Amino acid sequence: MSSDSSAARIFGISPENRVTVYGAQDRPEVAELLPAQANIAARGSLMPADVVLLFAGSAADLAHDLSSAADAVEPGGVLWVCYPSGVEGQERDLNRDTVVSLMEDNGWEPLADASVNDEWSAVRGQPTPK
Repeated sequence: MSSDSSAARIFGISPENRVTVYGAQDRPEVAELLPAQANIAARGSLMPADVVLLFAGSAADLAHDLSSAADAVEPGGVLWVCYPSGVEGQERDLNRDTVVSLMEDNGWEPLADASVNDEWSAVRGQPTPK
């Protein structure tokens, strides 16, 4: 995917941004959502970037990976936490409220949310001012 894609526009990614993606290694379906300059991080690794995307399929994934992803955000950068969009009749343990709560518990201020595509939604955050 090129950096001028609709997902890149949703995430506010420009060609000069450094982008790190967490939680994509086992999710080939998210590849089409990633800009060309995205670096895929291994779980638990630290790859600093201006824009960090975290794909979490469950509340347990988010709780496990949020700290690593948050630590990778450079000063002035943003963190996008992406989670599966609701499918009617499908039970899930991760939604916007869960994401916002975990972000706030970890020192992040949720700023906006977005629908990425039919399968993924996202919440954008920045460190809570001290």
